[in-house]
Amino acid sequence: MDQKKNKAWAYIIVTIGVLWTILPLYFMLITAFKSHAEIRSYPPTFFPQEIDFSGFIEAWTHGGARGIKDSAIIATGTLIVSLVFGLPMAYAVARYKTGGENLSFTVLSFRFMPPIAPAVAFWLLATRLEIFDTYLVLILVNSMASIPFVVWIMKGFIEEIPYGIEEAAQIDGAPWLRIARDHILPLAAPGLVAVSLFVVIFTWNEFLFATLLTGRYILPFPKAVPGMTIGVFEPNWAAVCALGLMVVVPIVLLSFYMQKYIVRGMTYGAIRE
Repeated sequence: MDQKKNKAWAYIIVTIGVLWTILPLYFMLITAFKSHAEIRSYPPTFFPQEIDFSGFIEAWTHGGARGIKDSAIIATGTLIVSLVFGLPMAYAVARYKTGGENLSFTVLSFRFMPPIAPAVAFWLLATRLEIFDTYLVLILVNSMASIPFVVWIMKGFIEEIPYGIEEAAQIDGAPWLRIARDHILPLAAPGLVAVSLFVVIFTWNEFLFATLLTGRYILPFPKAVPGMTIGVFEPNWAAVCALGLMVVVPIVLLSFYMQKYIVRGMTYGAIRE
């Protein structure tokens, strides 16, 4: 009897958790297809009375297309910089214990710092170096937050790869770069896919620095959302939700497609510590 009660409570808790997650996404979905009049109606409707695509058109033409393009450039640049610097550091920490046993956690601890803490310093550096309102400054700032995560995850994953594989390749006269290309990276592919996806998601959703370090020329999509209004003060909820769908759906689909790599990357990498 107790087992049945526990199972029932488990189903109840899971159902509440699923609804807590799904309901906001559902309301974002239906709001994107509603007209402005229906959005203002009371009581609210739980399904659009008439499908209206004006929100998508307004979102795309009033900053959505530009925001997605700029965010894609920043996320791609951040990913490249994070992997170029993070992977060699992860290899050095994993294979040669560079910095001792606690260096990787020390590096990761920089992510614990609230982003607002160094915000003023980043703004001053950006203006003094004349890189304010450029792709470069956002790529550099986001890379500083992503590189510790790359090191932390990939360190544990590289430790799972037998060192004997590298030794055998060295005996055959292969240089280190070829060993990394032909042996280390293919074996570390699940972790590499997982960490790459997380870096892209973190950068894609970053709002503080996207707002603070840009002006007229760069418009990441998190900054484009607050500018979608009707008149002066009223948010254009249809356009906001439409832009949210355009941004969220590709990431969600990619996450589901890469799910097995994410699980393998996180379990074989992160939990070794």
